Amino acid sequence: MQTARGRAWGFFVVLVILVIALLVNWYQSRDVFTGAGGPFPAAFAAGAPIAPDHVVRRTPDEHALVHGLFLQDTAFGVTAVNLRTGREYWRYERRGAKEISWDFKVSERTVIVGHDDGRLVGIDLRTGRLLWRVEIREDGYRSVELAGGQVVTDAHGAVRAFDERDGRSLWTVKMPGSCPEALVHSVHVLPDRLSAVHVMCNVSSLDRDEYELLLGVDNRTGRVLWRQRTVDPKLTVWGDGHTLAAPAPDHPQTIRLLDMNRQGISPRATLPLDEREVVAGGSGTVLSATDPRDHSEDHDTLLRAYGTRDGHLSWQLRAPTGQEYGFPEIADGRVYVVRQPYLTGADTGRRIHADLLVLDADTGRLLRTLRLPPMTTPDDYDYFVKLDIGEIADGTVSIGWRDDQGDLLIATD
Repeated sequence: MQTARGRAWGFFVVLVILVIALLVNWYQSRDVFTGAGGPFPAAFAAGAPIAPDHVVRRTPDEHALVHGLFLQDTAFGVTAVNLRTGREYWRYERRGAKEISWDFKVSERTVIVGHDDGRLVGIDLRTGRLLWRVEIREDGYRSVELAGGQVVTDAHGAVRAFDERDGRSLWTVKMPGSCPEALVHSVHVLPDRLSAVHVMCNVSSLDRDEYELLLGVDNRTGRVLWRQRTVDPKLTVWGDGHTLAAPAPDHPQTIRLLDMNRQGISPRATLPLDEREVVAGGSGTVLSATDPRDHSEDHDTLLRAYGTRDGHLSWQLRAPTGQEYGFPEIADGRVYVVRQPYLTGADTGRRIHADLLVLDADTGRLLRTLRLPPMTTPDDYDYFVKLDIGEIADGTVSIGWRDDQGDLLIATD
């Protein structure tokens, strides 16, 4: 009798331990969604700010701006912060130290988070609630792009698309045999159900040819309409509609305006540039930046604007002596660019003042100047130490160091 009781008690202890282990495992693997804390913040404006006049927030983190929210990467998830109050609006975290989030993207309705074990998570922007999760079940870094209501990501030997709101698998594009490892760099949705998908091939392979590929994909069916080798996507700039400005692969000093449609890619115009690259596009304009004194890659002291239809010079803007420009952005017919002191290696750790300029994209006319608070140049100096425009959305502009070191400023009107 006593032996039977001992066995029963032992069985009970083992059962309790198993239940506790299962609960711990469930708890550690469970995603945490805090949900919205308060009413959804109203956006500051319908579009980009016309006249930003003050800085509302500083932060060192990667970010996205939408509808009065500032979204930050937390390594294991993402948090949304109310720009007006600085308070957390909602937070998503994934339990377990191994499931690092590699990338997140934001639309006007949805936040997509990608993890290093292949999990994709869709979150409602307004409520912070889980919409869906998908398990691709492939470890390693992958990029996530969100365009035209579709989440586009890379899988082994393929590019896959999912529905933004419910996570349904929409289409899969098999990559050619010469590109078994593809990294999606960017996706642009064009009219006529056409998506231009910019893919980097074999970037992590030492024994294969590394190259860039541009795919024209029917985003209803996933059928590849055309494919073309291209240049490093960081050297390309998307204009309006069907326009892409990019160096010619065989003549890298020649910048072409390319027209894209379902039939293919065709050159529209060649920019009369002797600079190294274009730096921004939008509102019928593409911008180049250079130092005409020595064609330096370290400093940009001259901005030139060209029309996207014919490639003709529209206007140019030269920085005052001792100053230079960061990389600009174009939104809603306006150019946003930071003008700062001309920095050298001796300026490491120096606190500088800079100005945010707002220009008319068609004419280059100065619309607004905002004096920025002092910022300290990063300790690890290189030629990328410049204050560039990050995001422009809902009446806000984010500004940060090009090498992602140091504080980020957010200005609003």
